[in-house]
Amino acid sequence: MFTNQARVAVCIALLLVAALAGYYLVYEISALAVMLTGLVIWGYFKEGPIILAAKQYKLKNYEKAKELLLSIKKPEYLNKRRKPYYEFLLGNIAVNQLDYANAEYHLGKAAVMGLRANDLGIALMHLANISLRNKEKEKGMVWIKQAENLPLTEKYKSILKNIEKELRQVK
Repeated sequence: MFTNQARVAVCIALLLVAALAGYYLVYEISALAVMLTGLVIWGYFKEGPIILAAKQYKLKNYEKAKELLLSIKKPEYLNKRRKPYYEFLLGNIAVNQLDYANAEYHLGKAAVMGLRANDLGIALMHLANISLRNKEKEKGMVWIKQAENLPLTEKYKSILKNIEKELRQVK
C-alpha cells in the first residue's frame, strides 16, 4: 500500500538502518533491514499501488487513480489477485472518461481474469452497455447471458434487463 515514492523512501531508510547496524556490528538488525528492503521491492512488483488507486477511485478522484495505476511499469508482474483489479479499475476509469474503446479492452481482460462476482457483474454490465452504444447486438447479448449466471443485486439486474431490452431493438 505504498506509492512508488514512498517505497523508495522506505528502502533508503531501511538500507541506512542496515548500514548503521553493520557499522555497530549488530548483524541481526542489518540482515533484517536488508530482508525488509527486499520485501518492499517485492511488493512493488507483486502488489503495486492497486489498493491506493481503488481508494482514489472510490473517492471519485479518477485522475489520481489512473496516475497510480499507470505508475506500475510492469503490470504483467502483478500477482493473480491484483491483475484483474488493475484492469477493472482502468476500465471503469475509461468508462467515466467516456473512452469506450479502452474501457472495453480493459474490462474484457478483467472479466476473464477472475473478478469477484459483484465486480464481474459490474464489468459485464459496462461491457453490455458499450456493446449497445456500438450497436453490436450479438456481443452485448453474450455479456448479458454471462451476467445472468451471477448473484447480482436487484439494481444491477434491472439495469441489465433495460440494456437487454434496448439491445433486442438493435438491428
